[in-house]
Amino acid sequence: MEHEIIWTERASSDIEAIVRYIARRDPAAAGRIGLGIYNRVQILLQYPEAGSLLDELREAGWRKLIFRRWKIIYTVRERKIVVGRVWPAAMGEADLETPL
Repeated sequence: MEHEIIWTERASSDIEAIVRYIARRDPAAAGRIGLGIYNRVQILLQYPEAGSLLDELREAGWRKLIFRRWKIIYTVRERKIVVGRVWPAAMGEADLETPL
């Protein structure tokens, strides 16, 4: 049985905001970044624990994948990979209210 990826509303909004911001300067790059983030998450279908534990939410089991300068913050719950945020790595600790 394979895992399923679930994007929270907050994670989806994060990607939309990233793409909108980049599109103001370079629409083609914005599309590549949005698709790149999506594609990076696809590795989790085969390797759900590929990301390292997120220090600030270690106890809750949250992990992070890095794509360029963004943290893709996720957790694994019963064959479901829940993406909670896409957070700029330069902003330090993630602002994450547990969506589960």
